[in-house]
Amino acid sequence: MLANKLKYGDTIGVVGVANSLELYNRYEDFYRAEKFFKSKGFKIKRGKHVLENYYGTAGTKEQKAEDMMNMFKDEEVKAIICLEGGQNCNTFIDLLDYDVIKQNPKIVTGYSDVTVLLQTIYNKTGLVTFHGSTFVCFGEEDAEEKYKEFENAFVNKKIGKFITGNKKIIREGNVEGKIIGTNLGSMMYLLGTEYLPDMQDNILLIESYRTSPNECQMRFAHLKQYGMFDKVKGIVVGYNYDLQKNGDTFPQMEDILLEYTKEYKFPIIKCNDFGHQMVNGIIPIGVKCKIDSDNNKIEILDEFLN
Repeated sequence: MLANKLKYGDTIGVVGVANSLELYNRYEDFYRAEKFFKSKGFKIKRGKHVLENYYGTAGTKEQKAEDMMNMFKDEEVKAIICLEGGQNCNTFIDLLDYDVIKQNPKIVTGYSDVTVLLQTIYNKTGLVTFHGSTFVCFGEEDAEEKYKEFENAFVNKKIGKFITGNKKIIREGNVEGKIIGTNLGSMMYLLGTEYLPDMQDNILLIESYRTSPNECQMRFAHLKQYGMFDKVKGIVVGYNYDLQKNGDTFPQMEDILLEYTKEYKFPIIKCNDFGHQMVNGIIPIGVKCKIDSDNNKIEILDEFLN
């Protein structure tokens, strides 16, 4: 199921699903982001509770669910950008009305902990969701560069950085499958629940913010024990801030992944086109893509917006 693309003049809804603005004092970024989108010709509608602060998150689980459902029900709202990443996105997913979401398909985008919401909505409704910058990111200095990705995907229906960026082949193979991902730690909150998409014959995208070689070992051992590696057709590793910020001081996530999957043959691709502390490429979750290691590229095979 696909949402409609955006047009200039459309209304974008902003919903807090994880961290509050108060936690890291992101208020100025938020206000700048509002002005920024308005300068680009869009209208902004705040969720009723978007300025709430409940133990460092943007409201109670009931408030988050209320704001999210109100945005889906609001006919004026054509896209929903999640306020910020962080923690606690998994606390309200059982309060959402997925039948209403099915009846009102809209662009939903964010990254980091928002991964939980993106996977859940896709799995429960079939609606293609999008890894992309959170709302406060458009209040930062590189807003124009981030907006270029946003506009390219949601207005012009073209995927930019994720497709055009440089790729490194870690293990060869040519496969096709639907995209599932992207934040590894957040996605693992969904293991064993009804909200995680089935990875059978799909392609897993993974990245992290705060991580270490030992944490990577723990995560990959968990995924292996869970049977994830028996199902996936390929894995794409994104930018991992703590491991990459000082060059190759540490073993990299892709090196550890290769070690923990040495008995498997699925391809592993490394790129720096999605992750933290960077300009994120827009990535449609639930859309079929092709890993082509012969030509060192990834290709989107399906339409991702109407």
